[in-house]
Amino acid sequence: MALARAYHFPSLPAEPPCEDSAAVAAPLWLALHFPALALEALGAAAPEPLAVTDAAGGRLRVHGASAAAAAQGVVPGMVLAEAQALCPKLAPVNRDPEAERRALSRLAERCLRFTPWISLDFPATLQLEVRGSLRLFGGAEALAEKVRQACAADGHAVQCGLAPTPAAAWLLARAGCPAPVLEAGALRSVLGDLPIAALGIDDKLTGRLARAGLRVLRDLWRMPRDGLARRYGRDLLRRLDEAAGSRPQPLRQFHAPPRFRAERELAMETEDLTRVFPLVEALLAEFEAFLRSRDAVAAGLELELRHARAAPTRVCLGLRRAGREAGQFAALLRERLDRLALPGPVRGMLLRSAGLQPFTLPRTDLFTPETAGGEGWDELLDRLQARLGPQALRQPVLRADHRPERTESGNASRSGETARSPRPLWLLPRPRLLSRRDIRILPECERIETGWWDGGPVRRDYHVAVDGAGARLWIYRDTGTAGPWHWHGLFG
Repeated sequence: MALARAYHFPSLPAEPPCEDSAAVAAPLWLALHFPALALEALGAAAPEPLAVTDAAGGRLRVHGASAAAAAQGVVPGMVLAEAQALCPKLAPVNRDPEAERRALSRLAERCLRFTPWISLDFPATLQLEVRGSLRLFGGAEALAEKVRQACAADGHAVQCGLAPTPAAAWLLARAGCPAPVLEAGALRSVLGDLPIAALGIDDKLTGRLARAGLRVLRDLWRMPRDGLARRYGRDLLRRLDEAAGSRPQPLRQFHAPPRFRAERELAMETEDLTRVFPLVEALLAEFEAFLRSRDAVAAGLELELRHARAAPTRVCLGLRRAGREAGQFAALLRERLDRLALPGPVRGMLLRSAGLQPFTLPRTDLFTPETAGGEGWDELLDRLQARLGPQALRQPVLRADHRPERTESGNASRSGETARSPRPLWLLPRPRLLSRRDIRILPECERIETGWWDGGPVRRDYHVAVDGAGARLWIYRDTGTAGPWHWHGLFG
């Protein structure tokens, strides 16, 4: 052992200095705060002045205001009566926390392509742990910009904050401070100028602190901890410690559902499908993001249009070749909706997935052009089925039976794969006696002897014959005889 310890290997390079494993493993949180989530979740994108209201202290207060309402002085926290005095045409809409939760879940599914660790524990905010994603997306600022663009594409205004603790990232996002903070030691100096109200504490406590001359976070950090806890409660101290990173903050991880299901409610009922379809396209964009985040495709979907005084209208859509492009689904749904008679105005909709499958690249060969893979043909048939109905197109397929007259079946056209067989798909209703003489019979023979168990036995020798025009016929005669030839099928 002593010799082993004393022996050196001069030919080997010295080991590089070990990086600080704690710094490498330290989490980095990207907070996405959605200040207009209450309006966006209700689909309230109309140009009219709107206000989302919430009951607080026994009175209706403005929780969120549209751009038209904000231009007339309506701000969150204002009593509804005061807001209506400023804006007489203000339309109040009740807040829907469940719709906000669904909207956050949809956004979280969109963001799964940036990181697998997402939390919805903060109000109107997504928390993304992105330390392991920085190199892949080109750094912190580039990653934040890509995430911001993804949220904007879904119609959501977003403010980003990047910090080593989720609470600090949330504070930065709410305050509109996009500059990233990458080191925990810099948190107090960066957060110190933020108002105390940014912690999310109630207005009464904020007022008490203000009367004591405490208005920004730096004022609180300068105070003795015991005195703060005794006078204002330990919850305030906990929030400060979580923001500064001196206290861990456990979060619940978001897990996407295994199947897609998304809903939309209309601000006003309508029978005009041209006003409904933009919301359908928004759902399909979410559906595409859902599929791409799972590297999956869908063989179909179901759209449910909801009415106030009638049963829901359901539109089921199937594809010959499973896909995931929102534009493909939208084109087929438009064909169906253009010919749809609604029993009443539409007030909402639901989109469900059907037949999820793993994504696989289309099979091609070296010498066949890519356009010859059958995709254009499949899309044409899908469009015809969407326009004419699922049973309008029929496709000859083969059954598992040796007797030719029982192998052919006209099923609804579904699969994108073409059945390949040495037999023709086009059979005559019943074999005909072949009277033509201008044919050439090829030597290859297929002998069929079967059916003895069900009272329909056949014993035939089948050949392919070519006539003078080049048509290929499928003919037979009884096995072991020199009897007449019968014509049974025609090759395409």
